[in-house]
Amino acid sequence: MSPFTQRRWLLGALALSTIGGLAPNVSLAHRAHVTLTRLSANPRTRRWEWSHSIHFHDAAVALRRLAPGKGLQPVDAAGQARLMLEIEQRFRWTTPTGKTLQPQAVGAELQGDGLVLYQDCSAPEEIGRYEVECRLFHDIFETQSNTVSIELVDPPLRRQLSAAMPTTRFELAARGG
Repeated sequence: MSPFTQRRWLLGALALSTIGGLAPNVSLAHRAHVTLTRLSANPRTRRWEWSHSIHFHDAAVALRRLAPGKGLQPVDAAGQARLMLEIEQRFRWTTPTGKTLQPQAVGAELQGDGLVLYQDCSAPEEIGRYEVECRLFHDIFETQSNTVSIELVDPPLRRQLSAAMPTTRFELAARGG
């Protein structure tokens, strides 16, 4: 074997071993089905604002399972609307007096490898203990977990909700708007 052929073979083997060494890390990059929902107050508009971040692949799989044969995609307005409907049906935000908040869809955008869906509503006047129930994608992915970040309180409250524990509460000591 010529020195040139040996060098090409060694460089090829080095490249393959490098790629092979990285492959497990790449394949494990998306091991969990997790969403992140952030709730914050906008004092200028006196509204509560939600952002729901969903991994793009999870959104695509969810759309195939929620609307089989429809060809909905996370990049399409129809796909985003179907995912928003799922959020509206699977999240329940309850005030201290038992009123259910009705956040309205505001929009959606792609960010990195995720889809972010936005909602808002008028800030409620009530202070006290609010309840959040989330069952988003629990019937689609066995290991689905939903992180909820309540940024209305200081310090912000983060809770991991799952099928085993889909509900959490947070205390609002002052108006959140």
